[in-house]
Amino acid sequence: MNRYMTFAVAALAIAALGTPATGQGAGSTAGAISGSGAMPTGNHMGQNNMTQDQFNQMADYADTAKRLTKEDKAKGKTIADLLAEDKAAATALTKSMPLSCDVTDAILAAQGPVTVNGKPIDTKTYEAACANGMGYFLISQDSGKPYGFSCFAADATRAADVAAGRQPSAVCQLPTNANMKTMMATVLSHAGTNCAVRDLKWVGVSSASNIEFNEVACTDGNGYILRTALPGSLMQPNVIACHDSPVACKLTSSGPVVNIQTFKDALAAHKVACTASDSNVRAIGQQTASKRYVVEFQCPEQPKGLVAFIPLNGNTAPFETLNCAAAAKKGAVCKLTAN
Repeated sequence: MNRYMTFAVAALAIAALGTPATGQGAGSTAGAISGSGAMPTGNHMGQNNMTQDQFNQMADYADTAKRLTKEDKAKGKTIADLLAEDKAAATALTKSMPLSCDVTDAILAAQGPVTVNGKPIDTKTYEAACANGMGYFLISQDSGKPYGFSCFAADATRAADVAAGRQPSAVCQLPTNANMKTMMATVLSHAGTNCAVRDLKWVGVSSASNIEFNEVACTDGNGYILRTALPGSLMQPNVIACHDSPVACKLTSSGPVVNIQTFKDALAAHKVACTASDSNVRAIGQQTASKRYVVEFQCPEQPKGLVAFIPLNGNTAPFETLNCAAAAKKGAVCKLTAN
């Protein structure tokens, strides 16, 4: 078995790694991020209870040409036909998981059987490339739900193995998946963010929402947290600037700290009369499209209440203020001031 084959189990313990992080995912993410800051280990299958030795029982199908039997050739079957079958099988797996991956390329990397708890289990592991730029290992088993993990997690596991002096686990090798920086830049671009990737780091996963977190640093100094789907999630890749992310960035500066004084300073900079104590300033949220902070103020100068829509950190969206009644029509409901 070559090194391409040795990985398909190594990173599947990732979802249960480490102690829960204190930071929570933004937006729809629920639950703590497991493994935050800690590298994956390459020892076992975690929740699937498959050891590395058991995985080594699998037949080696990394060399696609060897899969083409004499009978296949006699029937006129080609390697292209095998790869088409791989793509169809990987597509079926993404639909059954489900996973937000429109498969553009796939290859059968390994298949069983293996023995788990004294019983043989047939498994097949596919590497898949997705239209949104992501890459995954996807695993089917004859008695149980399919599962999988990302190429980013695979690469992090390999790095952990090298650092620990273990035999390095394999990583994704399809053309669009092989280079992590290139794949990261592609995923970010599909998600609407341009970034010449300087460095990247696997952060962890939220098992409650089936979302993975990776940090990326760009050559222009910007940094982001990339949220991507794991099996069980149909979320498309989502990018959060480090200065807006509850998940701490370590590869770049998180940018200026945003706090109550930041919001009060924004009012003063735009010459809005409002003398509010810290207890009379309430952050309502942040707009999805414009990324403006929506903040309520209660102050004597604004008897009808005040809601400010504040762009920060180079955001070119317009600054805007409304009284509470007008803001409510935009979905920003005051709580400090009665309407």
